[in-house]
Order: sequence, then C-alpha cells, then structure tokens
Amino acid sequence: MDKVVVTIDELKKMIRNNEEDKIDEIDIVTAATCGIMSGTMAIFYIPMNDRFRKAEKVYLNGIRGFPGPCPNEYLGSVDVVVFGTEHNGDYGGGFLFKDLVKGKEVEVKVECDGKIYEREITLDEIPTARMIGTRMAFKNYVAVTNFGDEPIKTIFHRKFLRKGEASFSGCGEINPLQNMHVDEKELVGKKILLNGAEGVILGFGTRYSKEKPNIMISADMHNMDAYYLGGFITSTGPEVFNTIAIPIEVNEKHKEYLKKLDEDIDLPLTNVIGRKIVDVGKYSEVWKDVDLRPHINVYRCRNCDFCIVEELCPTKAVRRVEYLGGRRLPNEDCFGCGVCATSCPYGIYQMKLGSILGIPITCRQSDRERALKLAEELKERIIKGEFKI
Repeated sequence: MDKVVVTIDELKKMIRNNEEDKIDEIDIVTAATCGIMSGTMAIFYIPMNDRFRKAEKVYLNGIRGFPGPCPNEYLGSVDVVVFGTEHNGDYGGGFLFKDLVKGKEVEVKVECDGKIYEREITLDEIPTARMIGTRMAFKNYVAVTNFGDEPIKTIFHRKFLRKGEASFSGCGEINPLQNMHVDEKELVGKKILLNGAEGVILGFGTRYSKEKPNIMISADMHNMDAYYLGGFITSTGPEVFNTIAIPIEVNEKHKEYLKKLDEDIDLPLTNVIGRKIVDVGKYSEVWKDVDLRPHINVYRCRNCDFCIVEELCPTKAVRRVEYLGGRRLPNEDCFGCGVCATSCPYGIYQMKLGSILGIPITCRQSDRERALKLAEELKERIIKGEFKI
C-alpha cells in the first residue's frame, strides 16, 4: 500500500526529537494498550457427546459458566457465557481463555436433571467462541495508594496494598483513545485487533464518560494469539488482561491528541478506600526511564523449597528451570508488573518502576511491552494488505 504507517512509539519519538512536522507526512498511526480489563466475557457454543434436556449448570475447568439464553433442548449442546472474573481458586476466566487459545484441552461439565455430562474439548472443537469486552481500552485510568495504616486487600495489587505504596493502570501516551478525537458514530464498526484477532468496535462501553471514555469490542477467539491475553491474580482474586491495537488516521481531528506525550497526560492519584482523587500527577512519572521487564541475577537464587516470587506472580509466569539447577525464571507470560522485584528477599529481580507524586509504584496493571508489540504487528499487517482500513 502507498500509505505511510508508523507505530505510536515511532511517532512519539519523532515529537521528542522536535520532528513534529513529520506528522503531516504520516497517514496512519497504530496505537495500542494492554492491561487488566475486568469487563471481559466469552460466549461459547459447545457440542457435548451426550444428549440432555437442557443445561442447568455449566463448568469449564471448574469455572462456572452461565448457560443460555438459547435452551438447545435435547440437542446435546450448550450456549454458555463465561466471565473473565469468574474463578475457581486462583484459576480464573483469563487463564481459561488463554488455555483455550493455546489449544489446550479443557474439561466441560454440564448438569441437567441430576446428572452430569462431561467432555474434554479444545477451541478448534468449539464452533462459536467470541470474546466481548463490555468496557475496554479506558482512556488511561488512575493510580491507587493507601493512606490508612492497615494493609488493604484490593483488585489493584497482587499483594495487600500497604501505606506508602502505589499501583497504577493505563499505558499513557500510547493508549489509542488518548490519541484520537472520540466520537461514537465514527467508532462503531471500526476494525481493530483484540489479542491479535481482527475485531470490531461495537460502541462505547459501560461506565463510559466524556472524561474517561472506553469502548465495547468483539472478536473471534479462534484467531487470537495467547501471548496477548491471560489471567492476572490480585489480592482479591483473578482478573483478566487483554491487548488492543487501533489504527488512527492522521487528520485535523486527531492531530492535537497524537502530539500529546506522557508529561502532558494526567494520572490522578486516588485513595484505595472510596477512590477519591487526592492529587494529580503525570504518566511520565510512571513510564519515563523505567524497566518494562525485570533484570534477573540468577546467581543470587537460593533455590528455595518455597519460592515467594513463584507463589505471588500474578500471571503465573515464574517457573522452575531445570537446566539452571531448578532456579525460577519468568517466561513469556511475564506482565512486567514488578511484584517479583518487591517480593524476593535475595534481590534476584530488579526493576525501575517509577513513582507517582513521590509514592513508589509496587505493582503495574498495564503492560507497555505487549501493547507496543501489537501496535507493531498491526502496522505490518496494514503494510502487507492483511488488515484493510
């Protein structure tokens, strides 16, 4: 194609290099975000091996689903909705969705008239598997801290949030909705990438506001890449994360937004109790000169029988590596949250995590590395003609 396509990261580097005028030579910018997105559900149509009247209860790998609305009476199949935040212990909907996209077998149990019907099934054997995000890609979010003396269990941290610590969400200057004039009429039907699968924007999402817009998205799970989605365990239970990339046409409506940098974008600091804004910082405080992944010194590892980092890793990315003598290392499921760096007593994991208004960040709930990778992937697909604007 003849259009000039750049990623959002490439554009922001131009602006920082005082090459702002180059924006007029660009046609499309691919922006992206990755983070916890609680409003995620999947709709499955699952054929079973036996016929039954209609499903009364459904479980996938022990996670409760909600059968219907179609009864599928005596067809031996079930329509089921599974929420990303449903869980069975530390195994939640996000981990289930990732396992399915990876091609793993999952156990389906259907209860009907006092009997249990079971089947092992893979995603390829599920004719309909569609993800719907009811509120995704918020135009950034907030930082959260605890002003009380007692540690608090919260969805905003893997561990109890202690006084003098903070966590945050939002990808700042690379977030799609931060880089565009948001108009629902223009957004409806717009093609995007959701976890690597081509999808569409359905409109504004729940909890939408003019100040903090978000979008509702749908895509086929059969076409997703497992790297871009998964579970994230918080101190109150498992959540789900997703990665979204959106092509933005460079025009007069979008230009002023595309030029904004992290240092121009507010990051409100809220108290975890009540979520009241107590002050406002900038996204540059949490994203400038930080590490997106931990630096690891394996030789500090004591090969503990019980590894606190393995236990606490929100995405279950830390695993024993036999060829390194059983030491624990994160795999590609690493989210760059920083929990390992604040948990290991021997300092194996080191990360610069930044701070907000002087309060150190001890947990991130957004992942720029995944977002930037999907923005690059969308750019390449557009250039190759695989993604039609």
